[in-house]
Amino acid sequence: MKIHSIIFSILVLYFNSLTYSFDKSSHTDNANELRYNQNVKIDSIIKSKISSFSYPIGIVFQDLNDEEKFFYNEKEIFPTASAIKIEILLHLFKEYERGKLNIYKMLPVNYTVGGSGLIQYFDINSLRLSYYNLAVLMIQQSDNTATNILIDALGMENINRTIQELGLFNTKLQRKMMDFAARKAGKENLSTPEDKLKLLNIIYNGKFLSDSLNKEVIKILSIPKQTPLLEGIDDEITLASKGGELDDVRCEMGIYYHKNFKYILVIMTKNLSNSKIGEEIIGSISKAIFDYMKMKYHR
Repeated sequence: MKIHSIIFSILVLYFNSLTYSFDKSSHTDNANELRYNQNVKIDSIIKSKISSFSYPIGIVFQDLNDEEKFFYNEKEIFPTASAIKIEILLHLFKEYERGKLNIYKMLPVNYTVGGSGLIQYFDINSLRLSYYNLAVLMIQQSDNTATNILIDALGMENINRTIQELGLFNTKLQRKMMDFAARKAGKENLSTPEDKLKLLNIIYNGKFLSDSLNKEVIKILSIPKQTPLLEGIDDEITLASKGGELDDVRCEMGIYYHKNFKYILVIMTKNLSNSKIGEEIIGSISKAIFDYMKMKYHR
């Protein structure tokens, strides 16, 4: 009887081990299948969002953990509106790195322009702001006066040379902010989703500036601001971003830093009947991609 009990116990252990091995194998297969479904789903998620969108749109997405990517009209040229200010920021810090200017030097504010930003509401009598503070206002407030003062001080041709140095061959700064006469004459600030992805990768990987200055650039881009990229996202997240808006243009781009994942998203639109339409589609796509990434990197 005792021998039978021992044999029975051995058989139970044996079959349990088989069940465990089978379950382990099944779990692995299911995990692989889930990952595969996720890779397919990013296409269907984004395409379902834009299937009924009747305006030109370009989208690029890159998972910075495993290099999963999505491209849609990535080579199409779009007006950037204020999103060109990222390139101005990089040029400013590169000139500082080269020793060509002191980023803390004070510049006079002799005029203001409208649109976004606070300087237009300041008393500018004897007002002076440093390159650095103008850059912060340019990015966080999207301040057009600050941007134009920087363009005047840095030189549009010099900024465009840096843009070429960055390898952004379809990106051009051709007018100052709020210069609608220039825009009407065909001088528009332009780029492509592909160029913007390259730009954000350069910043993310620290390929253009020293480590300390690159961190300053990311810090400035990460100052909290209103953006549809965070629409409906309640998680704690750092977003290094810049957007742009005109009556018929809306674009947003950024590097998302979440505790479990990191990714880049660029969305550009044009020829809109009004910019609100672009803002809504950008917010919808961004939220869908964020939810996808949370599922993909569920902890």
